[in-house]
Amino acid sequence: MTIKVSLDINATTPVTVNPDTEHVNNGNQTVTWVPAANQPNFTFVGVTFSTSPNPFSPPTITSDPVQMSVTDSNTKSGIDYPYQITVLSNSITYQSAKLGIGGKAGDPMIHNN
Repeated sequence: MTIKVSLDINATTPVTVNPDTEHVNNGNQTVTWVPAANQPNFTFVGVTFSTSPNPFSPPTITSDPVQMSVTDSNTKSGIDYPYQITVLSNSITYQSAKLGIGGKAGDPMIHNN
Protein backbone atom coordinates (compact mmCIF):
# COMPACT_ATOMS: atom_id res chain seq x y z
CA MET A 1 0.00 0.00 0.00
CA THR A 2 1.51 3.26 -1.10
CA ILE A 3 0.57 6.74 0.10
CA LYS A 4 1.72 9.73 -1.97
CA VAL A 5 3.10 12.68 0.01
CA SER A 6 3.06 16.27 -1.25
CA LEU A 7 4.96 19.28 0.12
CA ASP A 8 3.86 22.89 -0.37
CA ILE A 9 5.94 25.07 1.96
CA ASN A 10 3.54 28.01 1.45
CA ALA A 11 0.39 26.13 2.48
CA THR A 12 -1.19 26.27 5.93
CA THR A 13 -0.71 22.51 6.12
CA PRO A 14 2.48 22.06 4.11
CA VAL A 15 2.46 18.24 4.03
CA THR A 16 -0.54 16.40 2.59
CA VAL A 17 -1.11 12.76 1.74
CA ASN A 18 -3.16 10.91 -0.85
CA PRO A 19 -5.22 9.01 0.08
CA ASP A 20 -6.17 10.74 3.34
CA THR A 21 -7.39 7.40 4.69
CA GLU A 22 -5.62 4.15 3.82
CA HIS A 23 -7.63 0.98 4.48
CA VAL A 24 -5.58 -1.98 5.71
CA ASN A 25 -6.81 -5.58 5.84
CA ASN A 26 -6.14 -8.12 8.59
CA GLY A 27 -2.66 -9.55 8.91
CA ASN A 28 0.74 -7.99 8.37
CA GLN A 29 0.55 -5.22 5.78
CA THR A 30 3.27 -2.79 4.76
CA VAL A 31 2.30 0.86 4.37
CA THR A 32 4.78 2.96 2.39
CA TRP A 33 4.88 6.74 1.97
CA VAL A 34 6.61 8.13 -1.13
CA PRO A 35 6.85 11.61 -2.65
CA ALA A 36 4.07 12.41 -5.13
CA ALA A 37 5.08 13.42 -8.66
CA ASN A 38 6.77 16.81 -9.22
CA GLN A 39 7.64 17.50 -5.57
CA PRO A 40 10.48 19.61 -4.19
CA ASN A 41 13.31 17.54 -2.74
CA PHE A 42 12.52 16.25 0.73
CA THR A 43 13.28 13.31 2.97
CA PHE A 44 11.12 11.65 5.57
CA VAL A 45 11.80 12.31 9.25
CA GLY A 46 9.11 10.14 10.80
CA VAL A 47 5.49 9.34 11.49
CA THR A 48 3.63 9.80 14.78
CA PHE A 49 0.40 7.94 15.54
CA SER A 50 -2.09 9.50 17.97
CA THR A 51 -3.45 6.19 19.22
CA SER A 52 -1.32 4.19 21.59
CA PRO A 53 -0.70 1.36 21.68
CA ASN A 54 -0.78 0.99 17.94
CA PRO A 55 -0.05 -2.01 15.70
CA PHE A 56 2.71 -0.31 13.68
CA SER A 57 6.39 -1.09 13.59
CA PRO A 58 8.92 1.73 13.95
CA PRO A 59 9.34 3.39 10.54
CA THR A 60 12.01 2.34 8.09
CA ILE A 61 13.27 5.44 6.26
CA THR A 62 15.45 5.44 3.15
CA SER A 63 16.85 8.27 1.06
CA ASP A 64 17.42 6.32 -2.17
CA PRO A 65 14.65 5.84 -3.01
CA VAL A 66 13.01 8.45 -0.77
CA GLN A 67 10.40 6.56 1.20
CA MET A 68 9.20 5.55 4.64
CA SER A 69 7.49 2.27 5.55
CA VAL A 70 5.80 0.70 8.56
CA THR A 71 4.35 -2.76 9.03
CA ASP A 72 0.81 -2.90 10.40
CA SER A 73 0.17 -6.12 12.33
CA ASN A 74 -3.60 -5.56 12.11
CA THR A 75 -5.33 -7.86 14.58
CA LYS A 76 -8.21 -5.56 15.58
CA SER A 77 -10.65 -4.39 12.94
CA GLY A 78 -12.65 -1.17 12.78
CA ILE A 79 -10.01 1.07 14.35
CA ASP A 80 -8.74 4.36 12.94
CA TYR A 81 -5.14 5.43 13.54
CA PRO A 82 -4.65 9.14 12.80
CA TYR A 83 -1.04 10.07 12.16
CA GLN A 84 1.23 13.00 11.43
CA ILE A 85 4.04 12.86 8.86
CA THR A 86 7.21 14.94 9.24
CA VAL A 87 9.50 15.67 6.29
CA LEU A 88 12.74 17.63 5.91
CA SER A 89 13.46 20.01 3.03
CA ASN A 90 16.34 22.51 2.89
CA SER A 91 17.07 21.89 6.61
CA ILE A 92 13.49 22.82 7.61
CA THR A 93 10.95 20.34 8.97
CA TYR A 94 7.35 20.36 7.75
CA GLN A 95 4.37 18.38 9.01
CA SER A 96 0.96 17.19 7.97
CA ALA A 97 -2.20 18.21 9.87
CA LYS A 98 -1.99 18.17 13.65
CA LEU A 99 -3.30 15.05 15.29
CA GLY A 100 -6.79 15.24 16.72
CA ILE A 101 -8.09 13.07 19.53
CA GLY A 102 -9.67 10.19 17.69
CA GLY A 103 -8.96 11.94 14.40
CA LYS A 104 -10.82 14.73 12.70
CA ALA A 105 -11.72 15.60 9.13
CA GLY A 106 -8.56 16.06 7.10
CA ASP A 107 -6.29 14.13 9.45
CA PRO A 108 -4.41 11.47 7.59
CA MET A 109 -5.26 8.08 9.05
CA ILE A 110 -4.93 4.38 8.59
CA HIS A 111 -8.14 2.42 9.04
CA ASN A 112 -7.80 -1.22 10.01
CA ASN A 113 -10.59 -3.14 8.26
